[in-house]
Amino acid sequence: MKSRTYQDRDLLGVATLYTASIHEIAAAYYTPVQITAWAPVPPDLERWRARMAALYTIVAEVDGVLAGFASYTLTGYLDLLFTQPDFARRGVATGLYLEVEAILRRGKIAHISTHASLAARPFFDRAGFECDAEELVECRGAHLRRFAMSKKLGERGG
Repeated sequence: MKSRTYQDRDLLGVATLYTASIHEIAAAYYTPVQITAWAPVPPDLERWRARMAALYTIVAEVDGVLAGFASYTLTGYLDLLFTQPDFARRGVATGLYLEVEAILRRGKIAHISTHASLAARPFFDRAGFECDAEELVECRGAHLRRFAMSKKLGERGG
């Protein structure tokens, strides 16, 4: 896996990967109505452009194929962490997460937080996050269950 900084030319690939990941991986945890609301097809690229402009993003490639991406803020919020379904459970998300964590540690950020879906919660549990709250959020008329999670970043792998 090779990682690099997101570039504007990645917009369509990132939006398509996100949509595919939700429709294929998260679909086991949410209803079809929830999935359609969460990740409309086709993705709204202008909305994606605005979202990506506000975040730092790392993309992962495997043999030249976009395999995953992670988007975060320098205040310690991990906003997006998604893998292409064909690359699920192959270490892509872990590699991206560890890279983001290392960047935040270098920036002396004391903790990292995220909102995890039902599908993503086990990943974050394994990464040492704690569940701060269970939430029910509205998204385009549907309600989705998710978890506010956080992890303290100590000096030694916290």
